[in-house]
Amino acid sequence: MLMKILFVLLAGGFGGLTSGLLVWALGALGVTPTLGFNMVPDLTVGWMGRRVGASAVWGLIFLIPIYRNAPWIKGAVLGLLPWLSSILWVLPQVKGAGFLGMDLGVGTPVWTLFFGVFWGISGTLFFEKFNPQGRDTNKGES
Repeated sequence: MLMKILFVLLAGGFGGLTSGLLVWALGALGVTPTLGFNMVPDLTVGWMGRRVGASAVWGLIFLIPIYRNAPWIKGAVLGLLPWLSSILWVLPQVKGAGFLGMDLGVGTPVWTLFFGVFWGISGTLFFEKFNPQGRDTNKGES
């Protein structure tokens, strides 16, 4: 069980790294600001570290036994949970970005959904590829 937890934490962190790089790249290229999401983070160790650390903890949701044979779907569905946290708590309450983070632009809910789903898919695919305990993480457990 300890190895499984370690690997979901790694998978969540990997999802945070890949989605963080995507957020930064699309912001730096001007894609997200043009399409209503005015978050253009600086690619710093601090920003990425906070993102990867929080995402690693969110990786624990990869233990939820849904869509065991469909990691793309599992990742997309589970990516909804951190997205909801982001638009309902983090952006409005922690970052002070208004209702649903809309102070960052009208596209904020859609873009953050995209990044949340991307996080979930990249994390579950990482887990499926590198989990030494096999594809189905819930086999043989009670």
